[in-house]
Amino acid sequence: MLQWILLALTVLGLGFLIVRKPLWLVPLLAVAVALEISSIWYPDLGRIGEMLGIVSLTRLTSVALILAAFPRLLYISEMRQRFRAIVGDPLTVILLIYIILGAASMLYSADLLKTLTETVRLLVLFAVFLSIALLMDRNQELLPFHAVHITALLLAPLSFYEAFTGNAIWHEQALVKGTIRVNATFVDPNIFARFLVLAIVANFVLQLYTREKSLRVLYMGALAVLLAELALTSSRGGVLTLLLILIIVLFMLPNKKAVLWVFGLGVLCAALVLFIRPDIWDRLFSLSGGLAAAAGPVRLYLWKAALAIFADHPVLGTGLGTFQTVFLSDYAHLKTVASDVSLSHTTILTVAAELGIVGLLVLVALWVILIVRVFQLLNISGYSLSIFTNYRNQYYAGAGYFLWALTVFVSSQGEGRFFEDPILWLSCALLVVLRVMRR
Repeated sequence: MLQWILLALTVLGLGFLIVRKPLWLVPLLAVAVALEISSIWYPDLGRIGEMLGIVSLTRLTSVALILAAFPRLLYISEMRQRFRAIVGDPLTVILLIYIILGAASMLYSADLLKTLTETVRLLVLFAVFLSIALLMDRNQELLPFHAVHITALLLAPLSFYEAFTGNAIWHEQALVKGTIRVNATFVDPNIFARFLVLAIVANFVLQLYTREKSLRVLYMGALAVLLAELALTSSRGGVLTLLLILIIVLFMLPNKKAVLWVFGLGVLCAALVLFIRPDIWDRLFSLSGGLAAAAGPVRLYLWKAALAIFADHPVLGTGLGTFQTVFLSDYAHLKTVASDVSLSHTTILTVAAELGIVGLLVLVALWVILIVRVFQLLNISGYSLSIFTNYRNQYYAGAGYFLWALTVFVSSQGEGRFFEDPILWLSCALLVVLRVMRR
């Protein structure tokens, strides 16, 4: 009964936002991504649930975004103008090409049903992307940064509770060999770590738009909390992703002192956490044993399988979403350990196996366009302009969304979610908005 009440309240709340405050659905999506635990809040919807998949706040918010945006196209001429500009944007075009490529792979797919399912999923995410771009106001481009930053900080008490009591509130598989890997409201500690890196990027961007010194001090304190949370996830991929992002931030954003301060603070927080929880040390520093040792035997056989599939189907692959089917049917002999894991955990290898060289070329083209977009925003905004004038420097926000997309991509080389992550589509939508609205 309680689950039905929560579902009704969620639907009513989203309905209000659809009608009265559609813009706020965008930051709500960023918050919903952090609440994977919401999948247990709602009741089993039977056959409808089977069609929708797992009912969660993220999926409900995604549907709300689509319902808020597309009907408005019918009676708001300015939105129709914006829609034409969005559809013609190179970033939109390359994302659509990837979806078309995936849909076309149904012609030769090794598993037609899975390819169809993945294509439909990407089409829904593409609709969410268009909805965000249609609803978002250029003057509110910092809202998603605030949403992710605040949400990550609100999860800190729960993270510390899990770390120091050893009680995971959800998904007890977070316990690995007696060591609690903090996952808070996420299924996977690695995805929680990814979200924390997104929050750290948001912190850097928000600092650039902050004039008051006292508020900057608060942001620095927030960074310490976020770094401590990240350490408690024991996520090697999360730590490596953060290191790479911080290096790139040194080149892309002007607050280099803050980045260097984070490096020092990170060492201090890590030392404190590892002093309190020395069991984390062995996991984080297993990287010293080499990439193969850090990856583990499970990921190694998945890598070998992906490379073998790519070698046998180099041009077009075996079809979108078919890695698991092809691996289990034709390449299961490559498993070197007893394990039930059969899904690819590396985006680049997944694309190579499922869509071949053509898919990899589209992926490369996506990143070329993203990089070009950042330089376009740099040229439009003027890197040397003061961010405290009435003219807001759009480059900093654009750089932040580029770093978000890069965070998802780098993290997905160890976890696998890239095109499936709503944060990628949100980031791309904002990069389109910053260019289209500027024009």
